[in-house]
This record gives sequence, C-alpha cells and structure tokens, in this order.
Amino acid sequence: MNSLSFDQTVRIYVETSVISAYEFGGGDALKTTRRFFDTCAKRHHELYSSDITLREIDRANISTQAKLNGVIERFGIRLYTFNEKADELTNEYLEKNVIPLKVRADAEHIAVCSVYGVGVLTSWNLRHIVNLRTKMMVRNINAGKGYITPDILRPDEVFDTD
Repeated sequence: MNSLSFDQTVRIYVETSVISAYEFGGGDALKTTRRFFDTCAKRHHELYSSDITLREIDRANISTQAKLNGVIERFGIRLYTFNEKADELTNEYLEKNVIPLKVRADAEHIAVCSVYGVGVLTSWNLRHIVNLRTKMMVRNINAGKGYITPDILRPDEVFDTD
C-alpha cells in the first residue's frame, strides 16, 4: 500500500475563515492558524483559494482587506476561478440542502475545491463546512457527479505541527 508522506507536496485549499484567522483569530485559533501556515511554507505545500475568497475579502474595510490580501501574498496562495462546473456543483449542494442558500459562498468553496481536485479543504467554519453532515453529503453528491471529495478539515487536523 502506498501511503502519503507529508514530505511530499500537498495541495491544500484555504477557505476565507482560515486566511482571516491568521490575522484576527482569537486565542488558540490564531496560534494554530499561524502554525498551520508556517508548517505549509516549511514543507512547501501548495496553498490555494479562489476568487470567492477575494469577493468575501472585498466586503471588509480597507485595513482588513490589506491584512488579508497580505496573507495571500505572503504565503503565495494561488487562486482558482469559480467556473461553470463549480456553479453547477454549488447549485447541487444548495438544492440538496448541504449548505443553506443564505451562505452560498460556503458551498462555492467546497465546489471549487472539488472541481479542481484539491485533496484537502481547510476551514474554521464548523457550522456549515467542517462537520460530519456536510462531509457525508458532499461525499455522496461528488461520487454521483464524478468528483473527488476533499478531506474537509480544520487547520489543526491537517497534520501534526508540533
């Protein structure tokens, strides 16, 4: 059996809450998020997000925008484009009530990660993204549509950062 070594390059999608927690996380979330990013940089993992993240950042005040865009630049986070396939998958998640319509962007993040075949999605959003119900429903929908299902994890679950 071939196992994944974390010395290999790993592609990780960072949802907006993770980028935000680097600058504005409280307590353990701040410390853990910074350790997560530092570990990713040290191990040369490829970090990705999307234009959905930029859209969410654009809603913040100018000072916050500058800090969050600085995180993207500092860690070389590459951006995927929300495309037609991601839109179709997002709509499927919404129709099946995986994610509530009022937080469509959460479904968009999962869809982009799935469409582009990124194996890991990190988020601090435990309500809509990192929970067993969402993971199971995404797995079922993605299997039916022929997409891989990313491992949906909190940053502290990705790898041992000690």
